[in-house]
Amino acid sequence: MKPLMSCPTRYQQAMIAYLQHTDRAEKQYELSSTKIPEAVVAAVGTTSDVFHYLTIGSGMGDSDILALIALRKRYRKIKATIIEPSPDMIAAFKENVRKEGPLLDDVDFLWNAMTLEDYMENEQPKQQFHCIFVVGVVSYLTDLTKCMKYLYKVLDKTGLIAITNGSDKNVFIQISRTYSNLMEGFSTPATEKLVAVFNEVGAHCTVSEMEAKVDIISCMQEDSQIGNLLLDLFTHVANFRETAPRDLVDDVIQFLTNPGLLVHRSNDKVTIRNSQDVILVQRPIE
Repeated sequence: MKPLMSCPTRYQQAMIAYLQHTDRAEKQYELSSTKIPEAVVAAVGTTSDVFHYLTIGSGMGDSDILALIALRKRYRKIKATIIEPSPDMIAAFKENVRKEGPLLDDVDFLWNAMTLEDYMENEQPKQQFHCIFVVGVVSYLTDLTKCMKYLYKVLDKTGLIAITNGSDKNVFIQISRTYSNLMEGFSTPATEKLVAVFNEVGAHCTVSEMEAKVDIISCMQEDSQIGNLLLDLFTHVANFRETAPRDLVDDVIQFLTNPGLLVHRSNDKVTIRNSQDVILVQRPIE
């Protein structure tokens, strides 16, 4: 079986299929366009001449674009540093920025096709950031503690780190904990561990849950291209249905509808939980 992360095009296709069949987009819209920008403005104020924004593992930029459009209404000049290891994802991000036209005209983008770990090795932490966005990528970090401490180090004294992490009601987290032979390159850090890392350096953290669901009925249909892409993403195995042992495929599909995940089942729809914890991190008030 081949890791999905070694097939960038397949990964991108799987991610698009997932986004089209989850209500996460609606939840993420509210989080990225309203909740996080409002929290940032409340923390930072609006007096900065240049607002510095950092995003980790941004994918195609959907969440970041929403946040940047909202922040641009409050800050005259924004410099956005993008860290995303996939060149295909960066290309898609750039295209999505282009489509927004004048809404992002005053945003200067600095593109970095690398992992956060590579960025940490190559860049000295000179720039402090007012907002650091870490959406859905915590599970891919090799050294979680080192990465989180680095982000806190480059956080402006009035800044905000916004992190999303899979909760216990998350399909990816449950699969990775149940099938240890799958999900290569994907770890399952508990939100409590993240909070403990920031507590160790004296940060202030707040945690809330963002409930989300995904429709997986296509996974029950063997000839469904969408279903096969979703299975690839859930297991992080490229062409999982075709290359994995048949009993493992059947077992994973059955697991997807276990009571801990299943929300609704009917003839035309099967929805399961995919909730996220939202962690906001700030420096203590001096």
